Amino acid sequence: MIGIIIAIIAIIVAIYQPNFDDDKNVSVPVVNEIVEAKPLKIEKKTDREIINFSTIRVSPEGGLVVAGKVYPNSLVEIILKGDVIAKTTSDKVGEFVIVPEQALTIGEHLLSFRVTSNDKKAIITEQVIAVKVNKNNTDTPIVAIINSKDRIGTKLIQAPGLQKKSVKNNVTKSQKLPSNLKPEISILTLTNDNNLKQIVLTGYSIGGVQVEARIAGKEIFFGKIVDNEWSISVPNQLISGKQKVIADLVNKKGKVIATDVINLLGNVIKVAEDKTIVVVQKGDALWKIAYQRLGGGDKYFDIIKLNQQKINNPNLIYPKQLFILPK
Repeated sequence: MIGIIIAIIAIIVAIYQPNFDDDKNVSVPVVNEIVEAKPLKIEKKTDREIINFSTIRVSPEGGLVVAGKVYPNSLVEIILKGDVIAKTTSDKVGEFVIVPEQALTIGEHLLSFRVTSNDKKAIITEQVIAVKVNKNNTDTPIVAIINSKDRIGTKLIQAPGLQKKSVKNNVTKSQKLPSNLKPEISILTLTNDNNLKQIVLTGYSIGGVQVEARIAGKEIFFGKIVDNEWSISVPNQLISGKQKVIADLVNKKGKVIATDVINLLGNVIKVAEDKTIVVVQKGDALWKIAYQRLGGGDKYFDIIKLNQQKINNPNLIYPKQLFILPK
């Protein structure tokens, strides 16, 4: 069944190269048989709306991330050939993010979902996910949602030919900034250097000639601005509680013309070890951060793996959130 669906989708994409999006339905002829996972004992089965997917992504290497909404405080399990390959618990409003530790292997897969509510009732959802991971790990896998009951609707989520979003920095080094822009400064990353016992801050600024950075109540350190970017090292004197990391933009007269502040728990630096922590900016998305910091938007599920407790919905992140980046 998966092979037939994937073959049809692949032909459609290869010939017509349509621009699909996550909310667009694709009509696929009814297939003769649905290949299901091994039978599982359940107390109850309800309609397909038991689970509402908001994000389904598979990387060329087979890495999988699924997010959505179910009953609050429910156990969500992904089942492949009768085996549970990943599980998580939805939060108090029902949102969840689930990332299997092992990537999907090359070939075709049919993923079903079991939701166990707070009252211990287990439900196998009617919606299943068909995936084809190609031998060439640079090719985009084909991903579609199908309904295991009526076998009619197929919703294409991901496929070769899907127009990739282009991400551009607002300002590149080759561009000259207009002289009338309002002074601005942002802390973009923090990296703990264990050997030197320092925290390296990097950021972006508009206007000003110098940046002063400090942990509240501690010594001030200075850094120069080059092509609207700056970097400053401050001693790692963080305590376990909350403290403020402050960056001031200074003009030629020594006056502070802009300030950025982030609240940081000392334990966050400890947990991150020597990995870089990125500070979410207004307008950021996980795909954009992965594209800019890791060299590819498809690597955003790697960020989710390291920050699952902070990300209830990959489509909803907020300014000033701190995410650990993989090396």
